[in-house]
Amino acid sequence: MLETVSKELEEARGFESEMRKFSDVISQNAEIQETLTKAVDSGISRDGFRDLYVATAKENGCNFSASDMEVAMHEQKQGKDKVIPTVVQKLITVL
Repeated sequence: MLETVSKELEEARGFESEMRKFSDVISQNAEIQETLTKAVDSGISRDGFRDLYVATAKENGCNFSASDMEVAMHEQKQGKDKVIPTVVQKLITVL
């Protein structure tokens, strides 16, 4: 029974592994960091940033939705599981 619940939770929150994968990509790619930073510096909206983040993730082979990103942003503000890299967390606080 516990195994079934664990599998269901993993399937329901499968986006977390994709977001962690993209977090690793970001931490190793200064160009992506610069693109995201410039977008915030240029006054991008919260929704615009979210969409840019999701699109950039897809370009780098990581797939999660805008609503997954919203969940992750909300949970991280509450101090829950961190799947968004620190550099991006700092950008989000400006939005």
